[in-house]
Amino acid sequence: MGLRPDLRAFKKWGQNFITDPSLLGKLVRTVDPKPDDTMVEIGPGSGALTRLFAPLVSKLHAIEIDERMGEFLDPICSEVTSFSYEHGDFLKWSPPAELVPLRLIGNIPYYITSPLILQAFAHHEEIIDVHFLMQKEVGKRLVAPHGSKKYGILSVYAALFAKTEYLFDISRHVFHPVPDVDSCFVRFSFDEKRAVSAEQEPLLRQVVRTAFNQRRKTLRNSLKAILKDKPHVDQHFDLGLRPEQLSPMEFLDLTQLIFKL
Repeated sequence: MGLRPDLRAFKKWGQNFITDPSLLGKLVRTVDPKPDDTMVEIGPGSGALTRLFAPLVSKLHAIEIDERMGEFLDPICSEVTSFSYEHGDFLKWSPPAELVPLRLIGNIPYYITSPLILQAFAHHEEIIDVHFLMQKEVGKRLVAPHGSKKYGILSVYAALFAKTEYLFDISRHVFHPVPDVDSCFVRFSFDEKRAVSAEQEPLLRQVVRTAFNQRRKTLRNSLKAILKDKPHVDQHFDLGLRPEQLSPMEFLDLTQLIFKL
C-alpha cells in the first residue's frame, strides 16, 4: 500500500499507505530482489512497492483483499508481464505449486500482524524468506530474549522456525493516514536445517500456546491438561518455572519430553 494519500483508507482492513518514495527505495534495496526470484506480496494496495519489485523478478504475485485496488493493479498487469494478482485473504491462502519456492513481502495491517506472521511460519517449507513492514512493538517482541517482559509466543516461534532479524525502525509519519504507533521492517529467513521437524510442529505450538495463555502460572499448572498421566516429565524438567523463563530450545526440549519424541 502506498503513494496514494487521496485514497480513502478502510479501517476494517488496517490500511496505511506509504507516502515516502525514499522509504520505498530503501525497502527494495533491503530485500534485494534477484531476476530469478518468485515473490508474493501481501496487500499491494495501489501498487507502490509492486511497481518497483515486479520488473526486477521472474514473477510477482500479489494478494489484495480490497477490490477497489484493481483500478491500480490492472494497469501494472498490462505493463509488466511478470506481475499477477488475486483478490483474497492471505490468512486463507496457500501457495500454489507454481509459485514455490517464494519470497514473501508485505506492509501488513497492525490489527492482524500476529496471525499473518503465524500464517507465514505455517508455510515455511515453501518460503525462502519473509520481509514484513509491521508495528514496532510486535517487531520488538519477535526478537525479545527469554526472561524479558516482551518475550512470548511469537518470540519462541521466531527463534525456532526462522532466523529473525529486526532490520530498522520506520516513522509513523511516512504513512497516510498516520497511525498511532511507529513501525519497523523485519526479515525471517528459512532453511532446511531448522530446529523443529514437521512431526514436532503442532505439538510445540500446543505447548507454547497453552503455557503463555496463562503466563503468570507455573508450567505445572498451565500445562496441567497436557501433563496428565505423564509423571516422567516432572522427574526430568523443572515444572515450577514460568513460561518466560524458558528459552525457545527449552520449549522444544519440553515438547519432546512430554510427547516422547
